[in-house]
Amino acid sequence: MIKQLPITLLLLLTLQITAQEKRKFIYASVHDEVASVPKAHIINLNTKQGTFTNDNGEFRILAKPNDSLQISFVGYETKIFKVESKHLGIQQNKIELKKVAIELDEVEIKEHNLLGYISSDTKHIKTEKEINAESLNLPYAGSRILTPAERRLYTGMGGRPLKLEGFGFILSTDYIINSISGRLKKLKKEKAIEDSEKRTQHIGNNYRVYILHELKIIPEDLTRFVYFIENTNDFSPSLLADKITMISFLKLKSDEFKKLNPQNYKPNQQ
Repeated sequence: MIKQLPITLLLLLTLQITAQEKRKFIYASVHDEVASVPKAHIINLNTKQGTFTNDNGEFRILAKPNDSLQISFVGYETKIFKVESKHLGIQQNKIELKKVAIELDEVEIKEHNLLGYISSDTKHIKTEKEINAESLNLPYAGSRILTPAERRLYTGMGGRPLKLEGFGFILSTDYIINSISGRLKKLKKEKAIEDSEKRTQHIGNNYRVYILHELKIIPEDLTRFVYFIENTNDFSPSLLADKITMISFLKLKSDEFKKLNPQNYKPNQQ
């Protein structure tokens, strides 16, 4: 029994360390002195995972206390945001960026024979034919461009499986190695997070007016409400295909969301 005690303590210590390493989503918005900053780049320097702010300057990313978030955008000073326990949860955090002056290179203006009329000036402008996959008639030209997460997953799986007559499908060496090492599982998780971000952006863009004016969700809670919707157990991506069904689902979840945030919503707003 005494010999088993150190093993038990080691197991408890391991479980405690694992719990401490678990990251949660941090919700925040990026703005300057005047307005929000859309398309700003956010990266967790500890996990190397990144994302971008939406059109309203809002974002979410997995983090834990003591993680460092790097926020950058052209024309602004890069900022390092230190994550604390108080920043985690469904509350909205605000991060302000400062603008920096950008010096442009000297531009040389040359003489030309343009008159300022489109009908005549277009005849004097020489254009070169665009060279791309479609103009060169390359294979798969015009196909949908893969997202960063899709490209990493596609590469990690070694591309498409090969089918040989009499042998069935032959998996690549990359697929086998990445499956054993656990990298493939990580890439699939990154792909799932990217898909989740696409769904939340779709909900925010297409149902913003309905959420704010009909469901009476305050603007400060819009991002948290959208993420709340996408993370509920009964949410399914198939709901996005039917607007009527999605509106009914939003109405149902708005009542739940308000009950979880009674400080912002009075009973008569339910």
